[in-house]
Amino acid sequence: MTDNNQNEDELMSPTYSRATLLIAASLFIGFCLLVFFLPQIMLAIGGDNAWVAGSVIAAVLVLPFIGLWLRGRMRGGNDET
Repeated sequence: MTDNNQNEDELMSPTYSRATLLIAASLFIGFCLLVFFLPQIMLAIGGDNAWVAGSVIAAVLVLPFIGLWLRGRMRGGNDET
């Protein structure tokens, strides 16, 4: 019975390398900084044009999803074969 519990614990808590955790933390901090400074970036790029400022915010919201989609395709997660 303890072997079954040990296998469940291993499945529930994956181990990650230090490099993976550092990269994930740096990406998270970078995205947080981007979102924090986003109003100033929108004003600097957009100026008086609301469409340009709106496209900046759209790009910031869509790019993480595109990155995750590309990462999934590179890792072989595409099941449409």
